Amino acid sequence: MKKLNSTPLKRHILYILLALPLLLTACATGSQSDPLAPEWFKALEEQEGENCFLVKIAVSSAGEEETLEKAVDELFSRVMELSGLSELYAAREDQDSLKEQLRILIQTEKDMEGIVSLSRQEWVPDEQSSNYYGAFCIYKTAEVLLSEQLIETYYSNDETLNAYLAKADEYERTGQYYGAAEELVKAALYALEKSGPMSLEVAQLYIDRAAALLRQIAVTQIQAPQAALVNTMISDPFLFRCSVEEADVPGVEFLVRYEGRTRDGSRGQFERRLVSNESGTVEFFHPFIPFAGSAPVAFTPGSREFHSILSSLENRGADVSQLRNWIETASLQYSILTDSGSRELPMGVVLLHTDITGTALDNNESSTGLAEALSQNDFSVDVLSLDPGEISRITEPAFLRDLKAYYGERYVRIIFGTVEIMDFESRGDSYRVKTGGTLKVADVNSGEILLELKLDKSVESRNNALAVTASFRELGKAFAQELINTLE
Repeated sequence: MKKLNSTPLKRHILYILLALPLLLTACATGSQSDPLAPEWFKALEEQEGENCFLVKIAVSSAGEEETLEKAVDELFSRVMELSGLSELYAAREDQDSLKEQLRILIQTEKDMEGIVSLSRQEWVPDEQSSNYYGAFCIYKTAEVLLSEQLIETYYSNDETLNAYLAKADEYERTGQYYGAAEELVKAALYALEKSGPMSLEVAQLYIDRAAALLRQIAVTQIQAPQAALVNTMISDPFLFRCSVEEADVPGVEFLVRYEGRTRDGSRGQFERRLVSNESGTVEFFHPFIPFAGSAPVAFTPGSREFHSILSSLENRGADVSQLRNWIETASLQYSILTDSGSRELPMGVVLLHTDITGTALDNNESSTGLAEALSQNDFSVDVLSLDPGEISRITEPAFLRDLKAYYGERYVRIIFGTVEIMDFESRGDSYRVKTGGTLKVADVNSGEILLELKLDKSVESRNNALAVTASFRELGKAFAQELINTLE
């Protein structure tokens, strides 16, 4: 099982904790007037040295075992006082563990390296009591090393935490620095949620390590489209590269946000997840831009989960500013200038005409009226020779696939739909015909429906055939006017 890496941990805690004041009390626990105190003990003064604090302990009790316990308790108190770790050692089990180590130190005179060493001790028994006198060096590194001990106790054998760290190590080993950083911030959040001793310090260690990895990743633009026509496929993609020095970095996640048309036809924000490939490249083909003007496109590094974790870490008091700074630095902002291409793009028209019963008619007047009206307004449009019956014989997706196969190289858009006689009324020597239908505009290559219109038109004439013809033609012109007004 992977152990917590204590080397960076030591550096981190040293950086955080050594700034805390260590207060040395001037009073000694022994008394100069104690008649049983050894001469060396009386002569010794508590003092602060370059690497440690020299402290004196003098305790007395009826029996040697009780005296030993008093000496351990006193030494523990001095260690807590000078290391500033009393809050971290609030749990009874942690106190008992450290006291046992101090007890062994007194009994065996074997130093706790970098924490406490025994300078000299002496037991002075008399008829009524057992007296203990000791001088100890409490090292200035005790703060860091004891903190490490707690971290080892609470975190080193945690399977979930070690799984995150193992994944982070593997990602880093294979050059997937973003993946490693995401596992580290997961580990940080887990440590905070566990709420053990020094959980914030442990979490901050992982956060800082994640930031150090991400700061190495450079995001470089390769190309970006500058302009496009509304509702047309943008042929050139956005391209940028993720690298560390000259090495490609795969697996870097981005969220791209762009504007598009929502289901109700309004302007809305869309988001898509992108990941750099093995060559470190991120590629994004912008879908249709349905509005003229300026279309913003923003690439932000980090998955939704990554950003959610950062917010959770901040809410729990962690400092994620270095990660935020990298996100801001690595983000890319673009704006595509869009203009209406409706008059420039070649369009084809195919409309199925039916009678009041739904039977197909040998009539093309709505198609003709629509095409003529659009052509008079500088649209590039043709009536297709395609059998309109195809519209009713197959499904719409299949029909659109056929349009692409037959006309994909010639037309960018197709106007298709069904128009019908809705009502036929004889009024003495005249006839009133009402026609109507639904028309759709589709992009040939993608099959995306760009616009859908539903209209009807009534015409009266003394001739029934002329009334039908005129009604269909006027309906086509009405559709054309709506397209001129709304199609971009």
